[in-house]
Amino acid sequence: MAVIEVKDVRKGFDGLHVLKGISFEVNKGEAVCLIGPSGSGKSTMLRCINLLEDIDGGSIRVLGEDIAQLKDINTYRSKVGMVFQQFNLFNNMNVLDNCMIAQKRVLKTDPETARQKALLHLKNVGMADFVNAYPSTLSGGQKQRVAIARALCMEPEILLFDEPTSALDPEMVDEVLNVISDLNKQNMTMLIVTHEMGFAKDVADKIIFMDSGVVCEQGSPAQIFDDPQNERTRQFLKRVL
Repeated sequence: MAVIEVKDVRKGFDGLHVLKGISFEVNKGEAVCLIGPSGSGKSTMLRCINLLEDIDGGSIRVLGEDIAQLKDINTYRSKVGMVFQQFNLFNNMNVLDNCMIAQKRVLKTDPETARQKALLHLKNVGMADFVNAYPSTLSGGQKQRVAIARALCMEPEILLFDEPTSALDPEMVDEVLNVISDLNKQNMTMLIVTHEMGFAKDVADKIIFMDSGVVCEQGSPAQIFDDPQNERTRQFLKRVL
């Protein structure tokens, strides 16, 4: 069953057409990776799904609802979590409070329940020993694992990842990708913008290759990596692999 349905989505900024009629679906429990060169519109597409940008045309349906018609954006974002490349943690709060605040404010969770849930998810991403630490004292990989735990605390039905490893030093990339791989084994529905081709090949159920604001090709990892049909896909993979 499709939980994200993107149909003919168009988006521009100051006369520049960034998304030129994008269509794809993500089914429940799937990990779908959006790949392509920088500037192809991948991150903009994710921001449109999370209502950080309004679309100019087309439609986006998530969990059966047309998101342009939503009245309560906070409740929607609790179901559709987003993990950003720059972490977006609150620097004036420790790790535990970062993972509790949205639970208390958006979900109206009582403090003790919020605390227990935060501790559970921090443990699951290997950050249980850092509950009292502040973001400024953490490495990039640690910050990103906290950001993933924070998103999971909202018990989302879908997770969006916007280049979750692009701000990390190379040796920290694997620790974050391993967390995402574990979520995939638990059948979390995920849409992941990534430049990590080995990870996409190993984890994704479906690959969507975007370039210049259009979907050039989509299919299984075997189709896209081993037998790409589109010349632009072939050129891109030849350059990055």
